[in-house]
Amino acid sequence: MTDLAFPPAPPELPKPRRISPALVVGVVVALLGLGVTVAGVGTGFLSYRAYRVPGPAMSPALKPGGEVVVRARGGEEVHRGDVVMFDRGAFAHPDSSGPSVFRVVAVAGDVVACCTEGRLSVDGRPITETYLSQDEYAHDAAAALPYLVRMHDGQVFLLGDERGRARDSRFLGVVPLSAVTGFVVGTGSAFRPAPLPRTTAFTDAGLPGAPFEDRMYPALRWWLLGGAVLFFAGFIGLIVTLVRTAGRRRRAAAGPPGH
Repeated sequence: MTDLAFPPAPPELPKPRRISPALVVGVVVALLGLGVTVAGVGTGFLSYRAYRVPGPAMSPALKPGGEVVVRARGGEEVHRGDVVMFDRGAFAHPDSSGPSVFRVVAVAGDVVACCTEGRLSVDGRPITETYLSQDEYAHDAAAALPYLVRMHDGQVFLLGDERGRARDSRFLGVVPLSAVTGFVVGTGSAFRPAPLPRTTAFTDAGLPGAPFEDRMYPALRWWLLGGAVLFFAGFIGLIVTLVRTAGRRRRAAAGPPGH
C-alpha cells in the first residue's frame, strides 16, 4: 500500500498583538489633562490681563508701580464701588488717552454730590468711604472739591481713592459705560494675586448693587492645576505601561529557561 502524501500544515500565524487597556487609559488621561490645561490657559489669556498702576490716584488700594489683575468685562453690570479699567480718552473732557483704573461711585440715574458733612453723597445718602487715602493729601482742597452731577443712562462717575491727587470725573466729566473694559479683581502677580477687597460702603448706605465678585479666577487656578495633574498622571502611566510591555516582550523572545 502506498502512503498518501499530504501537504505540510501551513505555518501558524502569529497572534495579533492586543492593545493594552492600561496603555489606552494612559493616553486618554494624558490627552484629557492636556485639553483641560490648554482650555484653562486660553480662558485666562482671553479673560485676564496684567496692568501696572502708573501713579498714586488709587492709593492705598492700588499702590503706584504695583501690578493688578484685570478681568475683561463681558457684559457684566457695573456697580458703585467697582474698581474698573477704562480708556482715559473716554472722559467727557479728556486730558490724555490710554488705560486707567478708578472707582465707580455713581451710575445711571444717580445724583452724586460733594460734600455732605465732608462726605460724598449719592441720592442724598452720605457714603462712608473707608477705602479713601488718609495721607497728607486727604485734606487737600482738591479732595473736597464741591460738585453736583445727575447721571444719565449709559454713564458712570469715576473717582480716585486718593482724592487730593486724582484727575477724575470731578475735573474731566463722566465716562460712557461702554468705555469700561474690565474689573480690577486682584493685586500683585498674575500667578498669585491677592483678591481686591470689595467695598460695602454703598450697600451699607442703602443703595442697591454690590460690587463685582470674580469667582472665575480662583476656579481657573484649580482648573489648571487639575489639568496638569491629569496630564502628568496619564503621561507617567503611559511610560510605565510601555516599559512593562517592552520587558514582557523581551522575556518572551528569550524563551523558557534551559532552552
